[in-house]
Amino acid sequence: MSRRLCLLLCIAASIFAARHVYAAGSYIPQPPSSVSNTAKVSVPFDLYRGYLIVAHGSAGPLKGLNFFVDTGTTLAIFDSRIAKKLQLRDEAPASIVILGGRAQGEDAILPSLAFGPVQRSNIQVVTTDLSFFSKIFPVRIVGLNIVGEEAFVIDYSARVIRFGPLPALPVSVPLRLDGGLATFDGEIDHAPVHLVLDTGAASLVLFDNATPPGSDLKVDAVQEPDNIGNFARKAVQLGSVRLGGEEFRQKPAILVRNPKQSQLDFDGLVSPAALGISQVAVDLKEGVLAFSR
Repeated sequence: MSRRLCLLLCIAASIFAARHVYAAGSYIPQPPSSVSNTAKVSVPFDLYRGYLIVAHGSAGPLKGLNFFVDTGTTLAIFDSRIAKKLQLRDEAPASIVILGGRAQGEDAILPSLAFGPVQRSNIQVVTTDLSFFSKIFPVRIVGLNIVGEEAFVIDYSARVIRFGPLPALPVSVPLRLDGGLATFDGEIDHAPVHLVLDTGAASLVLFDNATPPGSDLKVDAVQEPDNIGNFARKAVQLGSVRLGGEEFRQKPAILVRNPKQSQLDFDGLVSPAALGISQVAVDLKEGVLAFSR
């Protein structure tokens, strides 16, 4: 049985004392949803800790579920306990790379999922033990393979996601899919960087790719669920973050070890909320990322 490699990076921002989950797999283009290209559908959400987007959806027969909406996640992730309720059958083992090691998961097929205008069937998901943060976050996560089918705007001020044609926002940058992740180029302290748009991150996150000579760091050690999210990090202050023609000055960030450099071809994660962005718009088909402060 083949083993698929996924990424599940747990990022802890000390100012929130919370844990963040990131997963990456292969972005698989899906058939168009049933929503018209000219339709606009609004999905309200609750905002927790100033950055966590939690909206309602359904999975199989389970209605009114809370979903953590994370653009830094390419595949939907379900806690093993919810997967059992849905009677999901494990298809193949998944090796999940995390900061500090790796965790075990399983590939599965979810019969149906509805979120906003997206109505999907036979969706590839990853199931794993998310009990370590079930009291903080929902244990169902939707990512780009769900929300990214349609162009959408996340309005943090109005606390709503709007699907449909994008409005004119003052700043825009080219956006592209790299390994299933929404990535773009920017500058940090006047140095060029390749970044991932991540609405699930509590803060800006930069990866330190340098490994000291003779380091005994083990990036492949299996981590138990209760230990996920425990890893070394360093708080840093960024003098300048530039996205397109917009500059953000004096922003705090977290510097962490890149656990699998061959799998992470980018320099860090950008949290719109951490930058004080009020609206962020994404159109994967047109390759556009736009925002307003």
